[in-house]
Amino acid sequence: VIGGTSLSGGTGSIVGTLFGALLIGVINNGLNLLGVSSYYQQVAKGLIIVFAVLIDVWRKKKR
Repeated sequence: VIGGTSLSGGTGSIVGTLFGALLIGVINNGLNLLGVSSYYQQVAKGLIIVFAVLIDVWRKKKR
């Protein structure tokens, strides 16, 4: 989902997946630097992934 790899299969690339992993890592690092507790870090990352899934579903329905 993040980086272009769909959970339902189909298209995806190594570069996109690496970008998605890098994005999650940067978000994790930023939250650590801000002193956010680990609980809220997990909540934030979970919300980002849920939001990405919703966008993916919306884009597939639009086709």
